[in-house]
Amino acid sequence: MDRIVIIGAGIGGVQAASSLADQYCVTLINGEDETPYYRMRIEELLGSAGPESIAIHPDDWYCGKGIRLIHGRAVRIEDHQVYMETGESIPFEKAVIATGAEPRILPLKGNRDDIIAIRRIDDVLVLKEKLEGGARSMTIIGGGLLGLEAAAAVREHFDVRMTVLETADFILPNQLDAKTSGYIQSLLAEKGIEIVTGARAEEASDDSVILSDGRAFPSDILCISAGVIPDISLASASGIKTGRGIIVDNHLSTSMPDVFAIGDAVELDGRTFGLAMHAREMGSYVASEIRGAGEGYKPSDVMTQLKVAGISLAVFGSKEGNRHEIAAGNGKAVIFEKGETITGIILVEAKQLLAKAKGAIGKSLESFLASVN
Repeated sequence: MDRIVIIGAGIGGVQAASSLADQYCVTLINGEDETPYYRMRIEELLGSAGPESIAIHPDDWYCGKGIRLIHGRAVRIEDHQVYMETGESIPFEKAVIATGAEPRILPLKGNRDDIIAIRRIDDVLVLKEKLEGGARSMTIIGGGLLGLEAAAAVREHFDVRMTVLETADFILPNQLDAKTSGYIQSLLAEKGIEIVTGARAEEASDDSVILSDGRAFPSDILCISAGVIPDISLASASGIKTGRGIIVDNHLSTSMPDVFAIGDAVELDGRTFGLAMHAREMGSYVASEIRGAGEGYKPSDVMTQLKVAGISLAVFGSKEGNRHEIAAGNGKAVIFEKGETITGIILVEAKQLLAKAKGAIGKSLESFLASVN
């Protein structure tokens, strides 16, 4: 059987390995020591859950599928060989780079050296140790999804003063409009999470964070969750063309023959990706490409379903046009309409409307309202 090497064991890499294992000899290289896991669930480890609870599959699943799972760091690809940091080389007929993304590190003044970038299991375990050590205050720089989830998880298990600093004028600006964001912010405040918007952190002292306007916030623990950047280190070391990410065509091929790239690491038509849904579908697509059945990858339209501090959200389409809000049980639906056509819908605690909302983009507001009444 042809040998396939997949470098990176996140959602996309595991999906590709699973889709190819029945026809090929698959090696999956995991750059972390743990069993491949769901990164978006790492905050669960702040409670009593162990790493095995967030594993994508148990250890023995890989052996059962015939997938060789190895742990280590790949440093170079050359002449149909993947070279490992240990000196081992792994031959392949086709390879897939699925190295994901790295946390964006902010250039803060000060010499504080214990800042935690919330991205991996190890980061959360370090955070938990600090919390159990008696910390009384914590600041998270970044009001995105992972930062807010971490803030809520900490407050659920530990009695600390929690502050989240967001540079934008409101939290979750990529997903929400200002008014809906304000509503979510009020719900978070009820959980003991203080949100400070328009806040640009400038300096980190031993026990506080200082903003550009001079305000200071006590911070026994300081975390950064300020987005990610594609991990292009392996591709760059191998002479593969990169930009902001690893540049691929619509077949997910890189500039190196027989080498593909997927997930958060890639750049396609000038666009980078950061959602699990795209990583998973790229993993499935690249398997069809390797089998010779690929017809060109087209990213799905963004449809985000998530929980923020236990609050369920679903986001469809864009936030263009006139804003309408309707009650939906204990939640609400926010509808955007332009030229009598729905351009986007945000559901807050309104899962009962998911099916209707999925098919409503492009239809009239009147027809949607009639369907939910």
